[in-house]
Amino acid sequence: MAAEPPISPAALRRVMRDAYGLGVGALTFLPQGTAPAYRADGPGSRWFLKLLPDTPYGHDLRRRVGAERPLLRALRESGVLTRVPRPIPTLSGADVAEVEGYGVALYGWIDGASLRAGWTAALPGVAPLLGRLHAGTQRLLEVVQVWPMPPEDFSLPFEEGLMGDLARLRVSVGEERAGVAALRDLHLPHEAILGQVLTRARAFQEAARARPRRPVVCHTDAHGGNVMRDVAGELWLIDWETARLAPPEHDLWMLHPQLPEVLPAYEEAVGAPAVPDPDLLGFYLTRRVLEDMAVDVGMIQHANTRPEQDEANLAVLEKYVLPDLMRVEQNIAELWERLRLR
Repeated sequence: MAAEPPISPAALRRVMRDAYGLGVGALTFLPQGTAPAYRADGPGSRWFLKLLPDTPYGHDLRRRVGAERPLLRALRESGVLTRVPRPIPTLSGADVAEVEGYGVALYGWIDGASLRAGWTAALPGVAPLLGRLHAGTQRLLEVVQVWPMPPEDFSLPFEEGLMGDLARLRVSVGEERAGVAALRDLHLPHEAILGQVLTRARAFQEAARARPRRPVVCHTDAHGGNVMRDVAGELWLIDWETARLAPPEHDLWMLHPQLPEVLPAYEEAVGAPAVPDPDLLGFYLTRRVLEDMAVDVGMIQHANTRPEQDEANLAVLEKYVLPDLMRVEQNIAELWERLRLR
C-alpha cells in the first residue's frame, strides 16, 4: 500500500507528453502497490504509470525494473507466458523517464482487476501458470542475461537491518515522529513470536542449503495483488521485479492454502511429477513474513518523510504482516500434514 506522492498532475502529464509522446487527461492514483502508481487516461487509451522514488528503496526498484523489462519481452516472445505486462519505452528508448525527483516506468493498461480476496479461489488457475513458467526455464535462459534478483542463495539479507531497527524502537526518543511511536506500540507485543520465527527461519536455511535443487525461473511474488483477471476471465501475472532463478518452492509456497489440491494442475503444466521439499516450503514461509516486516519497519524508520507514508506502512503491518507472523507456525504444520497425506 503506497501513499500518494507530492507530485503535481501537470508534471506527470508533461512527462507523458515529452518523454513518451502521449497525451493524458485524467490521472487516477492507485494505492494498492508498494510503489506509487497511477492510471493515465488518454484519447482512446490507458496506461499504467509507476513512480520510482529517489530513496534507497526506489534506487533498488529502478534497477529491478530495468532487468524486468527484457524478461517481460522474453516471456511474451517465447510464448512461455503471454499474459504479462507490456513495458513501454520512452521516445529515446530508455526504460525510465524522470520527473520531479521520481523515475517513471510506463506499461500498457491491463483491462481487469487484481484478485485480492478472490485469490485463494483462483489457485487452480494460478498453479498451471507457475508450471508453465517453470517448464519454460530453458527457453528463457537462452535469451535473458540479467534477472531482477540474483539467484537464490537462501540468505536472510534483511536480518541485521531488521534487528537493528527493532532494537532502536526499544529506546525512547523524545522528539521522534508519531509514526515511529506507533510502530513501537504495534511491534513490542510481538517480539517473542518474532524471535521464534527468526530461529525457525535459520534452521530451515541450514536445511535448504544442505539440499540444493535444480533452479527454475520463479516469479516469487504471485499473491492476490500480483495476479489479475481480465474482462475475458483470463489470469495475468504482473510485477516481475523480484523474479529470479530459484527452486520451484519459491513459487509453490505461496499456494499453501491449497497446495496439495492444485499440485496435479501444476504437474500437468510443468510436465513432470512434483514433490515439494517441506523444509524449503518452511524456509519461504518464514523468510517472507520476516522480509515483509523488514521492508515496512525500514520505511518508517529510514525513508518516510510524511505522516501519510507512515500510516500506509503501519496499515500493512497491522492488517497483513503481523497476522501472518502469528499464523506462520500453524501454516507450516498444516501444510506439512496435508502434503504427507497426499
